[in-house]
Amino acid sequence: MDERVEPYVMVTVVRRVRPSSATVGDKAIVTADGEMKGFVGGHCTRELIIDQAQECLRTGEKKLLLVSPQPPADVEEGITVLSMTCASEGTVELFLEPKNVDPLLIIVGDSPIAHALKEMAPRFAFMPRRISLEEAERSSSKDPLKILCHQLAAFNFTTAYGVVATMGLYDSDGLLALSHWPLRYLGLVTSPKRWTTVRSGLEAAGAPKEFIDFVNAPAGLDIGAVGAQEIALSILAQIVERRRRNLKAKWEGLPEVGVSKPEALFANEVRDTVSPKVVDPVCGMTVDLEKTQFRFELDGTTYGFCCSGCRDRFAKNPQNFLSHV
Repeated sequence: MDERVEPYVMVTVVRRVRPSSATVGDKAIVTADGEMKGFVGGHCTRELIIDQAQECLRTGEKKLLLVSPQPPADVEEGITVLSMTCASEGTVELFLEPKNVDPLLIIVGDSPIAHALKEMAPRFAFMPRRISLEEAERSSSKDPLKILCHQLAAFNFTTAYGVVATMGLYDSDGLLALSHWPLRYLGLVTSPKRWTTVRSGLEAAGAPKEFIDFVNAPAGLDIGAVGAQEIALSILAQIVERRRRNLKAKWEGLPEVGVSKPEALFANEVRDTVSPKVVDPVCGMTVDLEKTQFRFELDGTTYGFCCSGCRDRFAKNPQNFLSHV
């Protein structure tokens, strides 16, 4: 199960007093949905253990659990004591250890910042998964958005944190691909000026305002970061701050802060109605629409560009260029 992303709790019997049916060394796994696999005691302790295991998943903390019909008057620090709820007179002590509770950090891009994030994330208790167009396996699809969505589909997760760090190559496609997942955080490595352009592109692509407003751009706390490592650190600091706020909200019974709702955009749609060879409306260069990474969708039509500069100029004022086409 360690190869899967699903969280679970490993439960091990470390002590028992007869007539408990468990023996020292017995093990069981409790999944996030409350299913127990294995044997660590009879029916009398089952529900108690499951409840405590799910608490471990919520907090991420290990726990020593003592279940006894006669709880001791003096309880040692660090031990949770519960009364046996049925007629059994046995006592059992268990060690509960949560596994795979580190949340996913989905990183989009092949930039130095993307690689720095992947390297540093485990130090802050995140499980990094990086995808990119540069390293995508050969696919029959030429649509960058569909390729990224296909890569994301390989991950088994329900909630995660996301960062797009393509350095302007396919920012919009990266953001739109992540819009199909419930995220606790989504950041874009960009400048304030460029974010204005990307935001316009997302609006033109039909992305909901709620999703666009959810994006943290530029990503990271303002710590005066210089270089890939420091920028990655500033982003992880912002993610940690968001994570701790949400954990506090859970403990206090409040709704989580800033959790995106997946939207059904157009990741599964195929845009085959345009010619593969098009003219860049800004500079007049002929480009292959299937190969260029620089695209912009407007009113159902996909325009191709030779570089990000032409695409950005077009996104600011499309009508200025379309009037000459």
